[in-house]
Amino acid sequence: MTHVVLSVQDLVRLDTRSGGPVVASLIEGDVVVALGARDRTLGPLGPWLSLGEDYPASMAARDIATLSWLADFDHVVIAGERASEQAAVVRAMLTDDEVNLASDVLSLRGAYNRPAPPRPITVWYAFDGHLGDGTTMLYGAPVDSPDVTRHFRD
Repeated sequence: MTHVVLSVQDLVRLDTRSGGPVVASLIEGDVVVALGARDRTLGPLGPWLSLGEDYPASMAARDIATLSWLADFDHVVIAGERASEQAAVVRAMLTDDEVNLASDVLSLRGAYNRPAPPRPITVWYAFDGHLGDGTTMLYGAPVDSPDVTRHFRD
């Protein structure tokens, strides 16, 4: 998987039709809105989302589910405080099922986030420069700056 940090102009033109999965974050702006406006024929491109008090997992799950109907992507990365726990909330909310979940980041009872994405989405969490999805670990190459392309391998 590759993580790219781009301007909005570069994101909407990025061709991802060849190669492995790519996720993107923006230098500034809303990556979900930019991906929703991107030409689908350029290939899949998932969001890298930084969650926190201002942007909690429940809102991210809503945005990911909505975006999945507008854009082609199979992967999303959750970064920020307690990324693993936040990713678990997002994962649980990307179904048509009732969500009952209690964790350190959120408690949900009888919650729904319908409709579920039209295809499965792997929800990764970022930690210590690596990515995990609960079963697989991808290791990132060290970088000097967060504003560069970063590759993750198992």
